[in-house]
Amino acid sequence: MDKRREPRIEHKIRFFVHIHECNDNPDLVGVSIACEAVDFSSHGMQIRTDRELTPKTLLKITIGIGDPFAMYVLRGEIRWVKFVDNEYHMGVMLMEEEEGTDLDAWVEHFDAVS
Repeated sequence: MDKRREPRIEHKIRFFVHIHECNDNPDLVGVSIACEAVDFSSHGMQIRTDRELTPKTLLKITIGIGDPFAMYVLRGEIRWVKFVDNEYHMGVMLMEEEEGTDLDAWVEHFDAVS
């Protein structure tokens, strides 16, 4: 059953996520991991990478995309993890605006981002 409330847009883009908080493995805090977006919406994305992260891990995401090109700093929480074709696929829910993040701008310009 699909729990998505917003349509997803397929878009392959590579970027890094920085681990902000990980209760299951505190040694990962501060580590950057290369990943690729599989699809995204204005409030979430599916990413894939070769490294497993656990649900509730908090991420800082820096992504450059759109026309015109813009950089966005976002916060996200891993909600689910699946192992598919030798990669970890993870659902990330983007978190409400925090100081120093660009969620409001991401949502406002989502049509141009996609």
